[in-house]
Amino acid sequence: MIAKHLHFEHNAAANGGRSAVLFMSTAPVLPQIIERCRPMREDSKAIEALLIELKRKAKLVSLHHHGVQTAEVKDWPRDAEVTLIEQLVEERAREVLKGRTLESSPWRRCKEFAHEHQARWSTPADLHPHIDEGNDGRQSKHNHSEGHFFEGIALWVDHTLDFLRYLDASCATTTRETILFLAANPTDSTVLRLSEEAREIREELERAGLRDKFLFHERGAVRPKDLSRTLIDLSPRYLHFSGHGGPSGAIFLENEAAKSIPVSASALRTLFRASGDHLHCVLLNACYSRTQADEILTCVPFVIGMKDTIGDKAAIAFARGFYRGIGAGRPVPNSFDLGIAEMLIHSIPEDSIPDLLQR
Repeated sequence: MIAKHLHFEHNAAANGGRSAVLFMSTAPVLPQIIERCRPMREDSKAIEALLIELKRKAKLVSLHHHGVQTAEVKDWPRDAEVTLIEQLVEERAREVLKGRTLESSPWRRCKEFAHEHQARWSTPADLHPHIDEGNDGRQSKHNHSEGHFFEGIALWVDHTLDFLRYLDASCATTTRETILFLAANPTDSTVLRLSEEAREIREELERAGLRDKFLFHERGAVRPKDLSRTLIDLSPRYLHFSGHGGPSGAIFLENEAAKSIPVSASALRTLFRASGDHLHCVLLNACYSRTQADEILTCVPFVIGMKDTIGDKAAIAFARGFYRGIGAGRPVPNSFDLGIAEMLIHSIPEDSIPDLLQR
């Protein structure tokens, strides 16, 4: 990426110095280069590759100045490379941390870090440049100083690689979306294949291209107090209820004796509103839950309910197709269509029962 946009000429002077000339006539100015490379800030691996290449060059130049690597070094670390990498890392950090501050050495500028490392390793003679040591002495001092400067750049790269890994970990922690699967099959109701439905959803998410983006939590034999607790504890983005519903629109959870207890649409609406704005979609995979959906839509962007009775086979197929879409990063409406398609592919005639409502 850098080589494609930057054209440099390097000249190792007789005194061991270096110069880097950017040919402005054949390369865009640095801000344009940075803008062109900006999409890389979302790709830590690409930034990591740039850092590793910068370290390779810095180590070679350092060895050259220390007399270990005697061959001529033609590929010097370039100021524009350093600036570009710093910009990409800082933009990546701003995007991930979203305003949070971080006290970390990788935030320090590369040259500043390298100069500090150079100063720490300076000999007493380096601190008294007015002393005439002769050409050989000055050359030796220069090589010593330059060698430690480039060691500082290599050390900065190591710190910055650690910083990138920290950002990746922060990103994984802060952006993973929770899918909460709630199931209730009271003992006084028809037995449903709820475990199979949960397994199908879990398998789709585990196979998904964006599987690392989601956390799947299951809760069975759900009581009303469990519903409230899990919403507060897990802050799910997707809430999936699987169980029984009645013609009045209520869904049935379990009481302490594992018997049916109805929960009204207004109760769910109040609970969802009080639990915060983290809910993006609620899927009520239960008979007659379309009535619930109308109420819940006042506080949740997407709600899926069933307009009539729905069998196990249809409910499982719809859930499988829906979460296949979610796991692939598709929006809710498209994922809903994939759920319907899954029913049709398996010749399930209940494809008109699921209904999607959106604000």
